[in-house]
Amino acid sequence: MSEYLELRHISKFFGNFTANDKIDLTVRKGTIHAIIGENGAGKSTLMNVLSGIYRPDEGEIFIEGEPMHFHNPAAASRAGIGMVHQEFMLFPELNVLDNIIMGYEKTAMPGVIGHKKSLAAVQEICERYHFNIPLNEKVGVLPVAMLQQVEIVKVLYHGADIIIFDEPTSVLTPQGVEGLFQAFRALTEKGKTIIFITHKLQEVLTIADSITVLKDGKVIGNTTPKASSEKDLARMMVGRDVFLHSEKVEKNLGEDTLVVENLNVLGTNGLLKVKDASFSVRAGEIVGIAGIAGSGESELISALFGLIPAASGTISLCGKQLEHLSAREQRCAGIGYVPQDRNAEGTNRNATLWENCMMGYHVAHGFKHKWLIDHKQIYQFTEQVVSEFAVKAGSIFSKVSELSGGNVQKLIVGREFLQDNKLLIIEDPTRGIDIGAIEFIWKKIQELAAAGTAILMVSHELNEVMELSDRILVMNNGNLLPAGKHGELTEEQIGVLMMGGQTA
Repeated sequence: MSEYLELRHISKFFGNFTANDKIDLTVRKGTIHAIIGENGAGKSTLMNVLSGIYRPDEGEIFIEGEPMHFHNPAAASRAGIGMVHQEFMLFPELNVLDNIIMGYEKTAMPGVIGHKKSLAAVQEICERYHFNIPLNEKVGVLPVAMLQQVEIVKVLYHGADIIIFDEPTSVLTPQGVEGLFQAFRALTEKGKTIIFITHKLQEVLTIADSITVLKDGKVIGNTTPKASSEKDLARMMVGRDVFLHSEKVEKNLGEDTLVVENLNVLGTNGLLKVKDASFSVRAGEIVGIAGIAGSGESELISALFGLIPAASGTISLCGKQLEHLSAREQRCAGIGYVPQDRNAEGTNRNATLWENCMMGYHVAHGFKHKWLIDHKQIYQFTEQVVSEFAVKAGSIFSKVSELSGGNVQKLIVGREFLQDNKLLIIEDPTRGIDIGAIEFIWKKIQELAAAGTAILMVSHELNEVMELSDRILVMNNGNLLPAGKHGELTEEQIGVLMMGGQTA
């Protein structure tokens, strides 16, 4: 296997901030090269340079010894580079198929787009790699987990020779991850080259041929799975040992905090997405919900937090009926919410950190003067979020758009966790964050539960559901099914339930 892609002395600056500092990277043809590092280490910036989104301030890119100069993503695409971004690059008003084939439409005859040929090619990719996505549905109504699958199919359809995957498994089931890895292997066997950014070190050891570790914008090491362990990689990334295991202990749970009975919720297409769901969450209890994208978990959470109306059924918090309350009224009742989509729902990317930390806080807690913002109060709260949750930012006056995806996630989680809620609804709390931050947030979730907060958590990271939950539910085709208490079922058994199967 020959040297195929080389990045020499790549540097990228944003004002006084150095995102990439003289990075050297060599990737062999037909291999899977993993890049790992903490949030803000420069991984995504480096890949944005390679894919033509950013131009390097210093350094050069070579493919098969030829120097490359990418002025935009189209130029990188023409050179055979495709990227599946952590933050999606899709048009919400178009359907899935049009998003996938845009710019790469097959023709029936010169000047005429062959939709049937394009559709057949996309369907063949979906079947080969086990992606189940609604090709005629508008992208704007799909949940985050499914949008990621659309991005993966899109880059496979475009036929890139060098494919960059930025956190591609963050919302996939174990079966989905294995299907993706099968796709990785099939692609490399056909001569494709894959660069794989992830925080999941076990996946790195399973699938990668080579590993590069970044820290503070610099390369601090290159290794291979044979020469490393999960503990070794974590220590290189974080600078200390990290333990991602939940020590479950017996605890005395309180009364029912959340009670849901016979809840039915319609989707945007008018079809029933949540079917007669009934469950409860007690004070101090962590109830985890696992489900494949599109199974109804997104509609369930939206109805619980007042973002969409329930078709029928009841929702109560500490005995108070909630099903007809707005999201604002839910917050006032003592419910916190970490949304799955951190950009569309969790933040205003063009606003500052303190303005984003004020969102929801001003409703639930208010200020001394009803109509005036107490800047000192909200600045102190923001500083607490940034400090306790290790958000890497220039200052609390920086815009959220200047933060890495993982640091945006930590900002949202910190904002919601520090507000002393009766019930905390969490969707994918650790999506796109590094192993050290995952360990920290897991501990915070456990501490909140131990203090009496009822926690309802939806996560597409099945290991997270299994490690943290006192009790597990599975969402499949709108039906909410019991999956036992902590440790009763294996990851594979729960995965089968998520797929609609049965387990002993």
